[in-house]
This record gives sequence, C-alpha cells and structure tokens, in this order.
Amino acid sequence: MIKFLILCIIFFLTYLGFSALSELDSNAYLTFYNYQIETTIFTLSACFLLFLFVSFLILRFIFLFFGLPGLIKKSWQQKKIKNINNKLLKALSELLIGNKEKSLTITKKLLSDIDDDKQDVTNFILSEAEKKIDKKIFYLRNIINKKNYSVYATKSLALIYFNNADYKDAEECATKAFNENDTDTELMLLLIRIYAKQNLWTKMVFIVSKLQRANVKLLTEEAEEIAKYYYIAAKDTIIAEEDGEAIKFLESALELKPDYIEALNLYAELNTNIQNTAEVLKVLKTAFSAKPCFEIAEMYIESSHSSINVIYGTLASIVPPKNYNGLFLAIAAYLNLPEKIQELRDPKLISYEENNKNKDNG
Repeated sequence: MIKFLILCIIFFLTYLGFSALSELDSNAYLTFYNYQIETTIFTLSACFLLFLFVSFLILRFIFLFFGLPGLIKKSWQQKKIKNINNKLLKALSELLIGNKEKSLTITKKLLSDIDDDKQDVTNFILSEAEKKIDKKIFYLRNIINKKNYSVYATKSLALIYFNNADYKDAEECATKAFNENDTDTELMLLLIRIYAKQNLWTKMVFIVSKLQRANVKLLTEEAEEIAKYYYIAAKDTIIAEEDGEAIKFLESALELKPDYIEALNLYAELNTNIQNTAEVLKVLKTAFSAKPCFEIAEMYIESSHSSINVIYGTLASIVPPKNYNGLFLAIAAYLNLPEKIQELRDPKLISYEENNKNKDNG
C-alpha cells in the first residue's frame, strides 16, 4: 500500500513539473541549411537529453561488445578458481578426517593449476599428508618464512629433526618457533628434550621454569621424564666435580618425582659426604610419604642416627602402619623389633590384652 502511494505521488509531481515547464516554456528558432525550425526550449532540452541517453546506450553496447572476450575469460577464470578452491577444501577435509593418502592425491593433481597465492596452502596440505621425510621437509621449508605458517613449519621441522637424532637442526628450528610463540607448551617440552639430548642443562632449566609457569598440569604429566633429565644433569656435573650443582639438579628432580630411587640414592650420598644428614632425612620423609616402600625406608634407616624405636616411630607417623602392614612388618624385622612384629601380626589380640591390663590396673 505504501509503495502504491509513493508511486502515485511521484506521478503527480511529474505531472506538476511538466505542467510548470509548459507554462514557462518559450519558443526557439533553429536554422539548418536554409531551413528554419520552430520549437520550444523544453522540446529542445528533451531531445538533447534523449540524444545523450541513446548515445550512452550505443557506447555501452560498443564497450560491452569489445569487452565480451575479457568478460568470458574472467568468468571462466572465476569458475576455475572456484573449482580449485572446492578441491582444496576437499583435500583439507580429507586430511582432517585422517585420509592422508586421498588428500595427497587430490592436492598433487592441483599443483599445475594452482596460483602463487595458494601455494602456501598447498605446501601445508602436502607437508601434513606426505609420509616420506625428505619430501615432508621440502614442503615445510617452502613455508618456513611465511607469516601464517612459520611457527607450524619450524615446529614440525624441529620434531622431524629430533626424531632423526639431528639435534642441532632441531634446536635451530625449535628456537626459531619459540621466539615467535613463547607460549606454546608443547614446543617448550620439545625444547627440553632437545637440550637434554645435547646436555645443555642451563637452557633446559630455563625452559622448565617457563613450562612450570605456563602449564603446571603438563609439567606434572611429564614429571618422570623431566626428573630423569635432571638426574642425568646431576651425574654430568659430578663428573665435572661440581657437587653443589649436582645437588641442586637432584633437588629439582625430587621435587618433580619425590620417590625417584636413583636420585634419592645419589642425593643421600652427596649430602652425607658433606655431613648434611638433616636435608637427607627431610627429603626421604617426603619420598616415603609419596611412595611408602622398603627401599626408601631402608635409606632413611641407614641415614638416621636415632634409635631404632624412634626411627620406626618416625616412619609410622608418616603413613599409618595398618594401611601398609606388610611393609611395616619388613621394617620392624629389619630393625629387629619383635614387639612391633607381634603387634602388626595380631593387632586385635594386642589391643585385647592391653584392655585387660588396663582393667586389672583399675
């Protein structure tokens, strides 16, 4: 309804406009080859405008006619680009669902048709789908300096080099990736492994501290592996006669894995040499709490200078003997405490006898 009203108003205003022009119009005389033409200014203006309009249409048609091959070519190119894009999307989808062979086949068929602006995407797909290491490296090298792919490419290359024991190249690529993205925790873990393989302990410690701040959960999950690296670092520094540094590495290892037996033995040995028994006992208590076992208990017994009853009592205060009956039987036997053995073998009887004694005394 509103559109109809607007249309009526437009026609009405047009009518008023033409009426006003006809009232204000005046005669005009044109001479053409001895012919005199009588007309009006309005008619002349209308003819001129009509001439311009027709000229515009003719020029438009001429330009369209001569530009038709270009339009056809452009339309064909757009169709071709659309087809290539659809095939690239198909290759990506196949890659995502795990059909790497199919993705690789589709992408390789497109290589001759793909423009330079899509080469990066192609190299990315090929690097993911390709199984041969040398070709994989080639495709990754093609995008290593590309803005949107550099971190992915350098990180992937670092992993390939690491798995092939080429630790120098692995370090170079991983460091480049880390400089571009220092929040990638998986990359931090890879750097830790690379530095450990090359015995670059200072660099490893720095990255471990970064990982600890960035992702405690991942550090906890990989604690056993990283603790092993710290233990190897400690052994290296002992060879270099730097026992103080070795102790620090062992402390770091035991923070990650308190029940690391090899590290505990070495830590106890080094601290005993410098008569620092208190620290040894403290660490062994923490280890026994984390994993109650006879090996740790034996180390504690050997390191302590207290009486056997005090030693047993200390261990019993860390974890309840009733929950680890077999373990504390072994500890009591090792300490030669027959009364503790009897108590652990028949705790109900001991409790009953003690109650009877209390009644008799009462």
